Amino acid sequence: MSVYLSMLFTSNYISLPKATQQEIYKEYYKLVYPVIFFILQEYPATEDVIQESFLRTLEKSYQLQDIRRMEGWLRMVARSVALNYLRKLKRNRTELETDEVFSGSGTPPGVVRPSLEEEVEANLMKEDIRKYLGLLKPEYRQLIEMRWYSNLSYREMAAALGTTENVVRQKLYRAREAVRDKLKENWEGVRIRR
Repeated sequence: MSVYLSMLFTSNYISLPKATQQEIYKEYYKLVYPVIFFILQEYPATEDVIQESFLRTLEKSYQLQDIRRMEGWLRMVARSVALNYLRKLKRNRTELETDEVFSGSGTPPGVVRPSLEEEVEANLMKEDIRKYLGLLKPEYRQLIEMRWYSNLSYREMAAALGTTENVVRQKLYRAREAVRDKLKENWEGVRIRR
C-alpha cells in the first residue's frame, strides 16, 4: 500500500506541500491509468478521465471505511468515471453508423445486446482472470487451460495426466475456487457465478 495514496484519506490534500501533492497524484496516476486506458483506448481521453476521477476521489474520500481496500476503491471510482464518460459520448453521438445500417450487420431484432458498461466490465474481468491464472500453481493452471481453452472432458484430462477423473475434478474445483476468491476480493459488489 502506497504511503502517498493513503494520504488521500488521512490528510487534507489541499494543505499538503506541493511536492507531496505531486507524489500523491503520480501514485494515483500509476494505479488507475491501466484501468482507464483499457476502457477508453485513447490517450487524451484517458488523461482527462484520470484528472476527473482524481477530483472525484478527493471529494468522496470520506466514504472509504476500510483503508485496506483503498486501491480497489480508487480503481472502482476511476472505472465509474470512465464508464460515465463513455455513456456521455454515446448520448452525444447522434449520427447513425452507416456501415451497420446498410450492411445489416447490426444487432438482429429481438436480440438484446449487453450495455457498454457490461461489455467493458466483462472485458476487465476476463483480463483479471487471465492475470489470476498466471498466479495459480502450475498444475491448477494446466487443468484450467485444458478445460476452458482446449475443452477437454474430465476423462480426457485424466488420461493425459495419468491420473483419475476424481483427482482431476477435485484439483479443478480448487483451481476454480482460487480464481473465484481472487475475483471476489477485487470485484466486490459484482455477482460472481458458480
